[in-house]
Amino acid sequence: MAALLLMLLCEPAVGGITSPMAQAYGQFSNINTISVKKSLLIPICLLATTLHAQTKVYTMAQVHSHNDYERGIPFYDAAALRFGSIEADIHLKDGVLYVAHNDKDIKSNRTLEELYIKPVVRQFSLNNNKPYPGDESLQLLIDLKTAAVPTLKALQQLIQPYKQYFDRRINPHAVRIVLSGNLPDMNTWEEYDNLFYFDGRPDSTYTPAAAKRIAMVSVDFENYSKWNGKGTLTPADLQAVKGVIDKAHAQGFAFRFWGAPDTRSTWYKLMDLGVDVIGTDHPAEIYDIMHHTTANYAGNLPVHSVYTPTYASDATNVKSKNVILFIGDGTGLAQIFAGYTANKGDLNIFRLRQLGLSKTQSVDNYHTDSAAGGTAISSGNKTNNREIGMDNTYVAIPVLPEKLAPKGIRSGVLVTEEITGATPASFYGHTADRDSATTLFQQLVESKIDLAVGGGLEEFKQEYKDQQLQELKRAGVTVINDAKEWSGVTKGRTLVILSDKVVTSMEQGRGDYLKTMLKKTLQQLSNDKGFFLMVEGSRIDHGGHFNNLDYLVREMLDFDDAIGEAIRFADQNKETTIVITADHETSGLSLMDGDIHEGWLRGHFATNDHTGIPVMVFAYGPNSQLFRGVYENTEIYRKIMECFRIK
Repeated sequence: MAALLLMLLCEPAVGGITSPMAQAYGQFSNINTISVKKSLLIPICLLATTLHAQTKVYTMAQVHSHNDYERGIPFYDAAALRFGSIEADIHLKDGVLYVAHNDKDIKSNRTLEELYIKPVVRQFSLNNNKPYPGDESLQLLIDLKTAAVPTLKALQQLIQPYKQYFDRRINPHAVRIVLSGNLPDMNTWEEYDNLFYFDGRPDSTYTPAAAKRIAMVSVDFENYSKWNGKGTLTPADLQAVKGVIDKAHAQGFAFRFWGAPDTRSTWYKLMDLGVDVIGTDHPAEIYDIMHHTTANYAGNLPVHSVYTPTYASDATNVKSKNVILFIGDGTGLAQIFAGYTANKGDLNIFRLRQLGLSKTQSVDNYHTDSAAGGTAISSGNKTNNREIGMDNTYVAIPVLPEKLAPKGIRSGVLVTEEITGATPASFYGHTADRDSATTLFQQLVESKIDLAVGGGLEEFKQEYKDQQLQELKRAGVTVINDAKEWSGVTKGRTLVILSDKVVTSMEQGRGDYLKTMLKKTLQQLSNDKGFFLMVEGSRIDHGGHFNNLDYLVREMLDFDDAIGEAIRFADQNKETTIVITADHETSGLSLMDGDIHEGWLRGHFATNDHTGIPVMVFAYGPNSQLFRGVYENTEIYRKIMECFRIK
């Protein structure tokens, strides 16, 4: 039984969904009938949540609509979001049960029957004799504001015609009524219908018979802490709050605070501490939290070792023979620090000393897309969103590889998405529409790019059949669609276009593709006259668009691991400049909580779109000092050209 209880309380989610056992507990099931003391088991669960954030996935089933009758549309505002618990304060006046917070607020048309009982009946008629379309349970917390005995007797009389909707002995899906406020003496509870349960108090001692009727215990948060929901609890307050939760769990009861701060930070903290019922006056906000709890968390990810630079050539004035430009698509400072946290306090990027800030606005929008952002970096010209390699009048303009080729400097692009993606295409293409894949494939083949590595093979094969491939071969272009067939010593122009199943996300098993391909890319591009290479961490942006922190952080860690390999190369070569930046920030990510030592964090996404937030620029090697300061993204192009000493 003890093992069963531990599983019930601490069982982690599988695939982002709680198990039936955890759901049963989470939906306020009455577990106090288990006689085994849990004083040993509960701290184990709470220790797990303290070290690794919450192990139990919370849903709307654990959310309580506090003072629900004060909503714009009582009952339905909460029921539409499938709240697990809804609260109504009742007053007995002239034989009628009214819903109101105070006696002065009573209105003739706001009765318990009209605002809550009849809406429950309607829910059952709509949902196959259940409160919700799925298997979610519903609890109606009724706070008795007038004298206990007459109010409860009136409630019992009111419920009789509706028992089938509130008595789980009749219907297992029935709405459970939990009574709070002015309760009758516990020794008289057996006199009232067994469909009624009671809201207990942690400092009360209940008889065995009364304990069976306790649905949960609740208490005023301010009895234990004056925390305002910002920052974190003081150690003393944390101990007090945790202590009362532990006590309730040790007694076998689910636990709820009332009067706690009603903020995102508080909700997360209460979940981390194992509070079973989270009350709120902000239904939409907590709905967002509960539906994205898993997506807002990252932790226990593989940690990569970080290379320590020699700094021997850093910030020197020697002409750069090679420039490696890393673009983390959609990568703002929050994304980088998320990677730093998940990597337990270290990143290759954060080993660099030359820092700048790039402003990313496009001509026609406050926040750029990858096409305009990439074009600004590749050409030194601001343009409109969606345009690639064109100015804002839709005239083609030269991009870096086209500028460098006459000087004998070779160019390459390496990405973790389709090779026709907006960022890589900005270094070889010229089109008014970033989605012109057919045009971009043709422009890639005809471009000044010496080496291109990325995905998109499936689409490429639709454009280039055997005859066209033979023509490319005769023109001196080698096309490789299997990474194992590419040795890194291939001569001439090379297109390594791989299946999208290979160039997929880290979450879906891309593995060490980026780092491995980077080594081969550096090997093939290296020559006496130098090279330019753009490496994109393409899918960091996808994690932002998906509002999925785990996805984003995995991509960020992979990107940084590849950066470490480039820094190592630069130290060996001594004539290589590394520039790391982003085309824009995606999602407005904020980091709400975490533990650098443990490597977990929790975030919140403001949007699933790009933002206008400036992005970091890091640089290393000769001329890296050029990248200090705050400037437009177009300056990155000019600074790279200055590294090569090209005007």
